[in-house]
This record gives sequence, C-alpha cells and structure tokens, in this order.
Amino acid sequence: MPSPPSDLTTLLGRLAATGADFVLVGGLAAVAQGATLTTQDIDIVHRRTPENVDKLLAFLSAINATYRERPEAAILPSRGALLGAGHNLLMTDLGPLDLLGAIEGGRDYDQLLGHAITVQVGDHPVHVLGIETLAELKRSATSAKDRRTLAILEETIRRRPR
Repeated sequence: MPSPPSDLTTLLGRLAATGADFVLVGGLAAVAQGATLTTQDIDIVHRRTPENVDKLLAFLSAINATYRERPEAAILPSRGALLGAGHNLLMTDLGPLDLLGAIEGGRDYDQLLGHAITVQVGDHPVHVLGIETLAELKRSATSAKDRRTLAILEETIRRRPR
C-alpha cells in the first residue's frame, strides 16, 4: 500500500487488529490502489451488527474518539448511532475516522464487500473498495472536488496492467 500519513496508517492498522468487519472506502481506499490523491482521514463502511459495533465501540473508546462537529462537547459515539445507516465523523488520538453505516445509494457493508479487494496492513487483511466501484460512485457526484477525484481515479484505472 502506498504511504498515507503515518497516523492514518497506524489508525488503520489498529482498527484492522480489532477484528471488526469493515470496508475501507474514500480517498485512502483509492491511495491503496495507486491513485495519487491526498487524504486526511479514514472512511469506512462497517458491518452494523451488535457484535461488530461492540468491537468498534471498544476500539473507539481506547483512541478517545469524539464527534468532530461538536469538539467542545466531547460527545462519544453511541451504540445506536453505529447501528444506524448514518455517518459518524470522529476525531481520535490518531486522526480523523469516519464510520459510515451506508454510502451512496444506501450501499452498506454487505453490498460493498463483493466489490472489495484485500490489502495487507501490517499483519492484518483489510477489505478495500475496488477502484472501479470508487469511480462509479464518483460519477454521480456533482461537486468540483468529486469531479477532480473522478479524473484521478479514471487515470489510475487506465494505467493499471490488464
């Protein structure tokens, strides 16, 4: 995997070591597949089962995760929030971590897993959403940033050996 900021690599490695089920999506997923993007956070879509959410909550507690939108309140993520389909945008001791119940089109962990590849992060396998699917998701986006990202994703796909 190419080198993201060291704290993000540490955060991802520690998350993978929990045994929690998740698919890495977003910028870091693209970087892991050779895209030349800069990213400042980790985006995952997690399996929303009680057992998996409990693993995530224990990990989030250990890294002092709180919601980014309300840093002054130091609100901790709840079990109910992680069981839902919404987005939980967190700041941790190791950097920003976004736990997403579902992404575009309501796609959840189970729907994304079949479109993922596996990448080793340290001693742990990580499911990473395939770059073709990442590009597909960006094609329906309308922001200028997403259009620029799509161009990078498509160029990365074109350069890949067949």
